[in-house]
Parts: sequence; C-alpha cells; structure tokens
Amino acid sequence: MMNNYTFTESSSRSIEKDGEQVRLINFRGTEPRDDSGDRERLNIDGAIIVPMMDYFQAGMNGDLPELIKEKVLERLTAREQEENDNAE
Repeated sequence: MMNNYTFTESSSRSIEKDGEQVRLINFRGTEPRDDSGDRERLNIDGAIIVPMMDYFQAGMNGDLPELIKEKVLERLTAREQEENDNAE
C-alpha cells in the first residue's frame, strides 16, 4: 500500500502521556513520482507518538523513516480493521 513512500520527520518533541515521557513526531510521507507522466500523487502528513527509547534507538541506527512508516501502517491497518468490524 505505502511501501514505496518515503517518510521523513519534520519535527518532534518530548511530551508526557499517561505519566510516561514519549516522543511526538510530526512527519511527511511522500509518494515518489514515476516516469508515466501521471501528475497525481498522494502525500500524507501527520503526527505519531512513539516510546522515547524507540525514537532514539531508531535515530542512532538511521532507521527513523522505517519506524515512522511502521507506525503509520499500524494506524491505517487498525482503522481499516475497525471499519470492517463496524460494517458487519
């Protein structure tokens, strides 16, 4: 679905959620342009919350774009499942 998207952090900050320090990441996911000449693209902007340790570990490993992508897909999949459950 979004495997070819490139995710980047636009900003982030530490916040407290349920008494725990977590990281709020603002991001942008961009769909790559192809050679077909099609000008239609769908980009996605949003914010996700991740545990502080996951954020810094991903940053040290250079895996922050992958962490963002995983969390976005997790949320989209959960919403899709919720909609399917409600439709039944």
